[in-house]
Amino acid sequence: MWKWKRFLCMFLSLVILLSLSACGSSNQTTIDQCEWTLNTIQSDSDGGKVVACAVDYLASYPGAAEVDFSCAASEGAFVLTDHASGQVYSGTYTESTATGDSLLYTVQFDDSTGNATSALTKYADGGAAPTLVLSVDGYTMYFTGQ
Repeated sequence: MWKWKRFLCMFLSLVILLSLSACGSSNQTTIDQCEWTLNTIQSDSDGGKVVACAVDYLASYPGAAEVDFSCAASEGAFVLTDHASGQVYSGTYTESTATGDSLLYTVQFDDSTGNATSALTKYADGGAAPTLVLSVDGYTMYFTGQ
């Protein structure tokens, strides 16, 4: 049963990443173009369950821990800042693929390697927002750019 849930989680993560890459405008949104604010963190090993989120999302995800993270990137380096504790995590990124209006990156934190995707996500109501999805060490973090 757990293998099925893990497969489903990985499949859904892939679908989300591919969906984001298809939801762009005519302009690419780069990882270093915005200051990124965290929306949610999902656990790949827990069936994709949202395990933490920003205060604005707590009502939608009962039981999720409240977090206040931001991400900033420039010239191949990025910093994740936990504003509640003041803890700063740094890493590097390299662009690996440009697909249509999205950009795919390889990211490195200490000994962990993961992936990131940046794109402009369009919503059904006509709105749009820059989006960054960062996946590393069994967690997927969703950010909105400002």
